[in-house]
Amino acid sequence: MTDPSCPTPEQPRRLSLWDSVCLIVGIIIGASIYETSPSIFRSSGSAQMGMIAWVLGGVVSLIGALCYAELASAYRTSGGDYTFLTKAYGSRVGFIFAWAELAVIRTGGSIAFMAYVFARYATEFYPLGPNSKVIYALGGILSLTLVNSIGMRPGRIVQNLLTVANVLGLAGVALIGLVWWIWPSSEISHQQQAAIDIASAVGAAGQPYAAVTQTAGLPAGFELSFALTMVLVFYAYGGWNEAAFIASEVENPKQNVRRALIGGTMLVTVIYLGVNLAYVGALGYQGVCKSEAIAADMFALPFGNVGRKAISALVMFSALGSVHGLLFTGMRLYSTFGREHRVFAWLASKEEEPHSHGALFAQASFSILLIALVELAVHWRQLLSEAAAMAGVNFVPDMQQSGDIYKLVACTAPVFWVFFLLTGCSLFMLRFREPNIERPFRVPLYPFLPLIFVFSCAFMLLRSSLYAIEQEPAEAVVVAGLMLVGIPLCLLPATSKSCSDE
Repeated sequence: MTDPSCPTPEQPRRLSLWDSVCLIVGIIIGASIYETSPSIFRSSGSAQMGMIAWVLGGVVSLIGALCYAELASAYRTSGGDYTFLTKAYGSRVGFIFAWAELAVIRTGGSIAFMAYVFARYATEFYPLGPNSKVIYALGGILSLTLVNSIGMRPGRIVQNLLTVANVLGLAGVALIGLVWWIWPSSEISHQQQAAIDIASAVGAAGQPYAAVTQTAGLPAGFELSFALTMVLVFYAYGGWNEAAFIASEVENPKQNVRRALIGGTMLVTVIYLGVNLAYVGALGYQGVCKSEAIAADMFALPFGNVGRKAISALVMFSALGSVHGLLFTGMRLYSTFGREHRVFAWLASKEEEPHSHGALFAQASFSILLIALVELAVHWRQLLSEAAAMAGVNFVPDMQQSGDIYKLVACTAPVFWVFFLLTGCSLFMLRFREPNIERPFRVPLYPFLPLIFVFSCAFMLLRSSLYAIEQEPAEAVVVAGLMLVGIPLCLLPATSKSCSDE
């Protein structure tokens, strides 16, 4: 195995600060801002508390970005968390992290999920028959995989274009929502009246642009939960750490990695606050809580069905931007991982190149496998139940429902937070073990800010685990099984190459 202290082969500096910020913003925003806002406001109990939750999520994410900025500027490799965990805890912990990313976290909890979001909105534009969502989801993953396989330049250009379109679109969402709130139209056309009827149907009747209302009148089963609110908020902010995977390729890495992490996270926080304020202003608190397509309902107020179509296109761009960014950074992680472990050597790229076709197509393959598991859930649940019965275990999964990508995401979340927590703790361990290493950036107010991040990760690990257990999904067994496969692989002989051999 490669000595953890060995640096990753130096990569050409091909990514500018702009490229790095576009990558982070594109991955973070994804489609979460369109999917989670109603649930966040419902569980928070009021418009004010919902906005406070979004602010709190942004602050904690910024603190996390400060921690990663120190680690990434000190250990400038394309391994990101893998490098930090390997240095702090040893090669086996690093191995299990990389395997978890490949088998369940990145491929299932992120890439497959965003591909499904893209597919759902693409189907509204142009349905392709009964299997339309699957066709679009697979087509999106494969198309973006092929774009990245061509080379760095096409992948970088596509990511920047998708991110710019997404940010401009969200700025438009915020602006139109706030304008509609402050200056509602006094002359209502037939098309606009139909749009207001839509807003009325989701609960904004009488006050379509009221900023705050009471919780009375919300659906039965309405539950206030700070824990659930923050689980959803942190999921929406997820992805700011991805800059750590491109640290070895960024121009002026001592400065730009830090700027990308902090600047990208702050930009997303401002966008999220503006968009959510616009949601509440245009639809009212109850309207936000009851909406199933919040941005579409808001855009329908001034623009009718044309607005709905425009928002659907924006969500598609968002989801594709997130998928592309995850593929772009993920192959760098797996390439570094492959150089240090013989069984996965086929994932590694040439030393002078960051591009690895093996890593790129491995991500696509696992993502497609997890999509297949979601689509064929009815079949494998039956087999799982029969196998459990033969082992004397009482396990009766729901045979009436088809697969649910949301359940898969819920089951991958605890795995994600385990490693996020360990990475936060690694900051303390590496400061203690390697006090003399150059750290171009140090977290301010150490150790208080890093401790806030660590405690936040521990809280999220606990709450996401309890939430996954409460769902009792068969997908939890699948996630656990995929993770267990990594244990014997971890015990296989690693490559014997070390720094002294070079």
